[in-house]
Amino acid sequence: MLGVIHTETTGEVPFPTQAVWPILSKTDWINRALGLPPIRYEIQPVPEGGSVVTARAKFLGAELRWKEIPFEWLEEEFYCVHRIFEAGPIVEGKMGVDFSESGPGTTRVRAFSDLTPRTSLGAWLIRTVLGPKTNRGMDEIFRHVGDHLRAQKQIVLPKLPKKPVAEPALDAGLKNLRQMAAPSEFVAALETLIREAPDVELSHIRPFVLARKWGWDRWAVLRLFLQATRCGLLDFSWEVLCPNCRSTREPRANSLGRIHRTAHCEVCQIKFDAEFDKSVELKFSVNANVRPIDTQTFCLAGPGGKPHIFSQLLVGPRQSRSWKAPKRNRSFRLRSPQVNRPLILASSEIPGPDTTLVIECLPSQFQIRSEPNRDPTGPLRFVNPNPFVVQVVLEDIEWSEDILTAAQVTNWQEFRDLFDAEVITPNEQITVGSQIVLFTDLRGSTAMYNGIGDAPAYVVVRDHFSVLTAAIRDHHGAIVKTIGDAVMAVFSRVDEALAAVQQMHEKLQSAIPSAGLPAPLMLKSSLHIGPCLAVNANDKLDFFGTTINLAARMVGCCQGNDLTVSDEMYARPEMAQFLERTRKSAVASEVKFRGFEQSHKVWRIAML
Repeated sequence: MLGVIHTETTGEVPFPTQAVWPILSKTDWINRALGLPPIRYEIQPVPEGGSVVTARAKFLGAELRWKEIPFEWLEEEFYCVHRIFEAGPIVEGKMGVDFSESGPGTTRVRAFSDLTPRTSLGAWLIRTVLGPKTNRGMDEIFRHVGDHLRAQKQIVLPKLPKKPVAEPALDAGLKNLRQMAAPSEFVAALETLIREAPDVELSHIRPFVLARKWGWDRWAVLRLFLQATRCGLLDFSWEVLCPNCRSTREPRANSLGRIHRTAHCEVCQIKFDAEFDKSVELKFSVNANVRPIDTQTFCLAGPGGKPHIFSQLLVGPRQSRSWKAPKRNRSFRLRSPQVNRPLILASSEIPGPDTTLVIECLPSQFQIRSEPNRDPTGPLRFVNPNPFVVQVVLEDIEWSEDILTAAQVTNWQEFRDLFDAEVITPNEQITVGSQIVLFTDLRGSTAMYNGIGDAPAYVVVRDHFSVLTAAIRDHHGAIVKTIGDAVMAVFSRVDEALAAVQQMHEKLQSAIPSAGLPAPLMLKSSLHIGPCLAVNANDKLDFFGTTINLAARMVGCCQGNDLTVSDEMYARPEMAQFLERTRKSAVASEVKFRGFEQSHKVWRIAML
């Protein structure tokens, strides 16, 4: 076998690693910018856990096939990958990028490769074609990233493919969007995005990410995207994200009706429940009639596609490795495809300078212990007693706020108004891990009907619904259904649900004067938070379960012009902030509700 051929190139980007890493860790984008071919992946499970990934690509007219070893990385410091080729001019290759600080606010970036040729022709190819071409491409990428961060270039990386738009389809869609009263600056920004963004930015658009980039309200940008979808400029799709790798390999679903309660990740080799409030995500892409885009994969498993993972490493059979702790100062999760149970580590558990935290990777669980004399290479040491490689992942526990979940969007009245046919299939029930449920009722409505007659009373109830609907819409909630003069609504955020209730009680007094009524109308309201199931009820998205039943019963604890909250809701920090801000107090009581064996603690708050 011929010797290893090493190539490398370095560059400096005049920005800190916190700004450079998110760009240069996008290996899929870098491969596109370098002009490398798309890759097809085959994934097969292995008995000890996880999977073996085989990749194929066409290069110089010949098909290359290789085993893709999982990437290793430490956030903001390095990433690398090892590939073992079955045929072709190369036997194996190790490639990666290092990041280091070369001065205040300046990042030194080194891209390297160690390639082992199979033949003398392969050695010639590496030295005269592959190595120089890659180095030139990376040098250009380094310069371009600096220009992009200085706002001198809009596109993140150079030479990303960009197909042209179909002008008639684009013009027609923009005209329809303007007729929907979308703000002109929003329409202009969307047109620029569709015309000028590279293909890779238009295939999986997260509207909350764009909202942050544009500096606009995230809900206003989401409204724009939903309207643009109605106008044929964009398409939306639902993806069920794996709770481990937080990506999906399954085809995107263009309707909620195609989402199933359970899903499978072929990379992590786990079966899991789709959760409306965590793992079912809504993304957008440009409509193919407006602009065709390339959706092929150029890299599957680099760190840029998994920003929730701080670090990933491989520990060889019956070996140990010292490792640095994550820079993020918060709790994180340790997991491995070869270890059944994950482990949560608080930042306070990371040892000091005189201690090493030893983590043994058993098939059943991680076992940890502390030892003196910390290894200078890092405060963590991973021990693998198994006869196979163990892949260890250190990741954020919390899900990213950039993810637009199915719960967030279907809990918003604007979405339900625009896409009222978006429901799950009638024979599915999908988990919602945490849903905020509001029920309201009117005290005095029966006397009003008897006192002033049905027609005038209906007008009053209709006006009351308008006040409630406006408050729910203003705070990103959605009305699930009305029952007589009662409302059931849902929210995704506790603070927004409380603000909506406050607005209802305050506005209702001025909207419906008590003069001419037999007795003043008083709003009763209840809030509860907990798990439930999303269901299809008469072709409408509805919710079912104990959380819903309890929230409905709780409104009966109200006396009028008040709010009753469950103990689960009262325990939330947003509740304490609401009471402090509004200078209100809550009175506790134990209530035995019909249909529940145990009594429940509830809290009543006078709203007026």
